[in-house]
Formats: sequence, structure tokens, C-alpha cells
Amino acid sequence: MSDDEADPELLELLRQSLFVSTKRTDEISSDTGVLKDAEYIYSNAIDVSIDMYGTKAAAASIYTSMEERGYSTDAWSQHELHPKLTEGFSELDLVNFVFTMDLLNFSFWSELSEVERYQVDYRGKRWTGYNSLVACLRRAIDDGVPITTPSYWRSERASGEALKHVFRSATAEQIPLMDERVAILREAADVLHESFGDPEESVEETIDEPAAMPIDYEPAGRTDVPVTVSEAVADDRHSTEDAQDALASSNEAKGPSDAVDGNSLTTISSVQPLEAHQGELVQDVVPGAPATESDSPKDAADLRASEAVVVERLPPPDHSIVRLISKADHSAGKFVNLLVKHFPCFRDETRFDRKKVRLLKRAQIFVADLWAAFGGAGYGEFNDIHNLTMFADYRVPQMLHSLGVLSYSPPLYYRIQSLQTIDSGHSWEVQLRGCSIWAVELIRREILRNHAEAHVNAVLIDFFLYDLAKEGERTHEGLAMPHHRTRSIWY
Repeated sequence: MSDDEADPELLELLRQSLFVSTKRTDEISSDTGVLKDAEYIYSNAIDVSIDMYGTKAAAASIYTSMEERGYSTDAWSQHELHPKLTEGFSELDLVNFVFTMDLLNFSFWSELSEVERYQVDYRGKRWTGYNSLVACLRRAIDDGVPITTPSYWRSERASGEALKHVFRSATAEQIPLMDERVAILREAADVLHESFGDPEESVEETIDEPAAMPIDYEPAGRTDVPVTVSEAVADDRHSTEDAQDALASSNEAKGPSDAVDGNSLTTISSVQPLEAHQGELVQDVVPGAPATESDSPKDAADLRASEAVVVERLPPPDHSIVRLISKADHSAGKFVNLLVKHFPCFRDETRFDRKKVRLLKRAQIFVADLWAAFGGAGYGEFNDIHNLTMFADYRVPQMLHSLGVLSYSPPLYYRIQSLQTIDSGHSWEVQLRGCSIWAVELIRREILRNHAEAHVNAVLIDFFLYDLAKEGERTHEGLAMPHHRTRSIWY
């Protein structure tokens, strides 16, 4: 846009002031504006450029590789740590997991060596980068912490120390921007509760701790605490007395030798996906409780009164994110704009050359991850997924440079090569991100120009380039150039 052209945003503000606005105030558009802004950035960039010959060569190479690998949305569920329905996760579990993951999907790079950097121990491996986040969430669920349940984030149980324990490191370096991650979880929980919560749901009822708790009580799910989970589980509509009756009846049916007592303790090594336990009453026998045979409900009540058994209520199923998804009407673009409207942490906008531009990396990737996780069906059904752009971060620009698509001015090249940081919102950073979005769009168009039948979009190209970047990083040669270093919550 030249200096002589009118700014459409200013024109719209003028129309609104004159009560002639062309937009309904409650209307959510399906146009994110990201692609238009990326083209504007590319057209006015002076430190990042796109090589058209490199773009054509990259398009041919990417298409061939994707075809040879049979690359599709299946790649998402093939990730070792991504949750799957086949593992026993419910669709609600999956939705909540992906939302939590993409709320926190930012800034994992480290200035330390591969050995010293932030790492997460899980399943006998050390995980770094994005994988460290997913490992933290999976580990917390295994430990019985409802970390992907939004109502948990605003509860007293989700203290700063409890959340730090969820994201604990196997090294001296802790996860970057920990305070920002905690703040984002709490902010998102409030937004979901206020705008998409169940009006009939009482928050206090879902997050209160048990009234009576022994001093030496340990949370259920800790792998180092031997506990027994009774088969007598009360339905959410039942009272505590019903649960006690069920426990006593279960022990009578089993006989004295099988009754739940202090001598029949087993160790829980993992927990089932969260929805399997949410809203249920779980009976834990505390280590050291005296052996007893419950002959009547009264005996069970006496045992409970002696604090040998603790009843804890986990948060009930939280459908607030599902309600949010329903507002999108199967439009990926509208969904992105809903996220940006309601959640400040998804409002990835900045200014470039005196114009506000939108990049919206994490809002777009959440929609894309849902699409991939559900194979384009159910909660992942979006009829305009092709309108999403690539997700402007630091890995894909690195890969595009290695493929000969992006080139940099000498000052920017030196800054990246020497591992110096670039501030968030700096012109260099905005050019890197905006030109990457436009470059992937040109690659997509080139593939479709030569292969009209190809089922390809910017989302799949982004996923593929990210995977290539990680593969290249693991090889002996590595990539031609390091990624740029910007510490922010946007990517």
C-alpha cells in the first residue's frame, strides 16, 4: 500500500464514527487477514527476499518428498507423544489436550548445549524443544494431574508450585518463560469460564479439596505412593454414603481375603485418560491404615472417619473448549478470529512500515492441530482449512533458507549466524515471519499449478518443513544456518 492509498482500517473507523459502518459489530469474519498482511510485508521488505527460482525448485522437491512419504494429516497422530483415541483418550480429552498444548506452544530454544538445556524425562527418554512440552503434559496426566482441564487452571490446586512441578526439568535449566505460561493458563481459564462455561456448573463444587485430609496425604497417581483404587466408584449423582455402601458391598462380595485393607496395597504406575475419572469419587487407602474387614456400611464409615480413606473429587469434564469450537461453524478462518477476539495470548499482531499486521501463529496452529488430530472430521472438520497460512515461527524460516527460498541482507545474516537475539516486533523479525508465510503460499501455488490433483495446503507444507528442519538438525551436517532467536510468547 502506497502513502497515497487510504488505510482500510482508518476508513472503517471513519464509517463507524459516522454510523455508516459496513460491518456488523457482532459478526466474525472467516478471513484472518494473515495472507494479505504477509504479502504486504514481502512487498515492503528490504532485509528478507524470496528467490523465485528457489521457490520453484523447493516446490518440486517438497511435492516429490511428500508423495514418496505419503505425507498427510496421519503424520500428526504418528508422533510418539501426541495423544490418540486408540490409547483410550476420549474426543473431549483430545480437544482439551491440543488446546492446552497450543496455549503453551512457544519459545523452547536454548543458548545452552544439548546436554545442558531444558529437558524432560518421560518414558525412559529425554525430550527437548516442542517435544518437552508434550512430554510434560503426558507425564502430568500419568501422575493424575488434570493439567489439560481448564477448570483446574483456575483452582487453588493449580498453585504456582504445582505448575512448576508439572514442567520440571531434568537439568538445571528450567522451561523458558514459566511465569508467562502460568499467566496464560489462568487467563485462558477465566475466558473459557466466563464466555463458554456451563452456566449451571458451580466452580466451587468442581475445584474444592476434600474437607478431611490426613496430614501425610499424597495425591492419587503419584507413582511412588502405594495406593489402592477401589472398584466401587460412585456416579457423580450419588452421595458419599452411596460410595461407602458400594465399597462395603464390593468387599463383602469378594470375601475377606480380597477386601480392601492396608495389607492389599498395590502401586499405580499410570492413570487412564482424564475423562475416565472426571466427576467420579475415587477411594484411596492411605499407607499404614489398619487391616480391617468391612462387615457393614457402618464399618466402612468408621474406617473413613478414622482418616484411613480419603475421598477426592477430580474436576468434572470441562466442555468449554468444545462450546468454543461450535461457534466457528466449521470455518477455520472464523475459528482463528474467535480465538484472537477472546484470548489476548492468541493476538499475535504487530506493526510493520506504519501498518498493523497479523501473523497469528498459535491461533492458526491450534485450528490446524485439531484438523490433523481428528483427520478433518468431527471436532476437526473445517470447510476452509485451505485459507490458513503457514505458522510463522523460527524453524520454517530456517528450513526455507536452507532450501534456497529465503535470502537475507548482510546485517541480518550476520545477526542470525552469530546467534544474537532479535527483539520481538523488530523489523527484521517481522520480515522473517511475513516473508516465510508468503513464500509457503507461493510454494503451494506452484505445486498446484503443476499438480492440480494434489491434496496440499499451507498447513501440510508447514508440518512437512518443520519435520524436515528437525530431521536436518539431527543429522551430522545439520542445516546451513541456525534459526533466528527471538524470545516471545508468539512462537
